[in-house]
Amino acid sequence: MKKTGVVLLLLLLAGIFLYAQDPLMEGLDAYAKSDWSTATLSFRRAVSVPGAGSEPWYWLILSELGARDYSAALSDIASFNKAFPKDPRIPDVTYQEGRVLFLMGHHDSSIQTLYKFVSLWPSHELVPSAYYWIGENLYMVGRFEEARSIFSLILSTWPQAVKREASWYRIAQIKQNIKEEELLKLLKMSHEESLRVIEDYQRREKTYEQAIIAYQKRISDMIKDTRMGELEQQIGDEKTRNSELIDRISELELRNAELSAAMVESGIENKQPTNQDITSNDPNKRRVALEALRNKARSVQNMYDQILEGEEK
Repeated sequence: MKKTGVVLLLLLLAGIFLYAQDPLMEGLDAYAKSDWSTATLSFRRAVSVPGAGSEPWYWLILSELGARDYSAALSDIASFNKAFPKDPRIPDVTYQEGRVLFLMGHHDSSIQTLYKFVSLWPSHELVPSAYYWIGENLYMVGRFEEARSIFSLILSTWPQAVKREASWYRIAQIKQNIKEEELLKLLKMSHEESLRVIEDYQRREKTYEQAIIAYQKRISDMIKDTRMGELEQQIGDEKTRNSELIDRISELELRNAELSAAMVESGIENKQPTNQDITSNDPNKRRVALEALRNKARSVQNMYDQILEGEEK
């Protein structure tokens, strides 16, 4: 009995020692605890062991995904596909490659890889999830209608899929986004129309102001021209009237001179009655004075008529 107990103890210790020395087992233990850094280091040691096979590579890829080291995961996926093209885990690795490309923002490459997965392995259990990530890629690049078709396909074909709730949520978001886009388009159109109206108004206002300035200048010029014409006409009329008056004055002076000369020749000046005779109390003197004035007036009238007749001739 003692020998049997010792043997069992030795076997247990040997198993523990071997477990501690096996990086694959150590990595799986760390992976189960979500200790991604330890798991990654352990699996990295495991793949370096000659003849390690595909197992440590597969878990290394999953550990790197857990640690969000997407570049390293994508590189190791390429190594896995090259080293183990016939491995039964190839579909899983291809699916993970599509996810990694999505997480790295390579949406077109991710869509191509995931479509390759669903076309090569249409019965695989991860096909609904692959379609979900295809929809996510389409959603991220703004192809909302195509994304909604993919999410609707998931709900109608795999109603119990793991991504069912997430698909419902994305469809609701797409509907909201479409409404927001329509509202933004309407807002943009309204804004552009407002800008166009404002620009048109400003252009018309400027044209109107320019027209007013032009009209004001034209009216000012017209008023100026009209006033100048009127003033020139008035000045011309005044000059004509002044010339006529000067001629008339000269004519009257000439007539007065002729009349005075005629009166001198007729001796009328010597016979003029005095004011005393006209206002005298003697009726004979007043009569004689008035008679003399009447004769003088007749003489002046006769001479004036003769002058006029001479002018007419």
